[in-house]
Amino acid sequence: MKEPLWVFAVIFFLVCQTWTWSAVNYTSFNVGSDVKLNCSNKSWQELIYVIWTVDLIHKQCRIANSIDGGPENNCSDGKTMRNTSMFQSYLHIPDFSSRDVGLYKCELVYRGGSAICSISLSITVPPRISSWLEWRDDNSMVAVCKAEEGKPAATITWSHMGNFSSVEKQQSSNGFFSVESRLGLPEGTGNVENVTCIIRHLYWQSEKTLRPKRLKGLPYNVMCVLVVVAILMVLAGFLVFAHKKKIMPRCLSGGRSTLKPQPMEDIEEVEPYASYVQRVNSIYNSNPCVP
Repeated sequence: MKEPLWVFAVIFFLVCQTWTWSAVNYTSFNVGSDVKLNCSNKSWQELIYVIWTVDLIHKQCRIANSIDGGPENNCSDGKTMRNTSMFQSYLHIPDFSSRDVGLYKCELVYRGGSAICSISLSITVPPRISSWLEWRDDNSMVAVCKAEEGKPAATITWSHMGNFSSVEKQQSSNGFFSVESRLGLPEGTGNVENVTCIIRHLYWQSEKTLRPKRLKGLPYNVMCVLVVVAILMVLAGFLVFAHKKKIMPRCLSGGRSTLKPQPMEDIEEVEPYASYVQRVNSIYNSNPCVP
């Protein structure tokens, strides 16, 4: 009996659809987690071969296994193909990091069919968070909240309304984000301890709340007073030093004038009488004017 033409058309369409690359599935994993990627729920008793093609930023590699050729793995970074307790094949990625981010393509053939899938992996990294208070040039106070080196970018909100608020987001060369939010506090804000910032991130199951406790900088008028005091102290020290330098030579000269040299003993008082008579006689003998 001749089969209807539409039956063959449907079979051809299903076979082509099976071997066509499916749409890319995008998913993210936390840094440091163990990742398991499944391409099918078929067990190894049904599989003929499985091939994982890994396309990373810094390299490309391949992990495969078949009933005829055995295992193959040239990734050399800990990625392996494993089986569950139900003998279902999956790709294991230990200690997931930014070096594992990329596109993973799986192709498998089993008895009675085949499957192809593509999975794009990204990483979720929690940011470092901090908050503090600052003084502006006009003596107003600003609350600052910052979430650094996270992926994706964090979101920051405030528990209080302010005169103004601004958010700045920066992306580093390694793909991580830093977000800084600034809130201008109104004048006469009573208890700044009640001001809090709320930080939300995909890595955390709940939001983080920070109170800006540290105070960075000083009011402008206080800084001016401190600068003037410092200048006066330097000038006072210089004047004291110069005054001491001026008085010191006088003290030294006065000390020298009070020191009187010891009188030298008269040689004649210590000379013996014989030598003295001899010296007097020689004077008289050498004088031609004496008769």
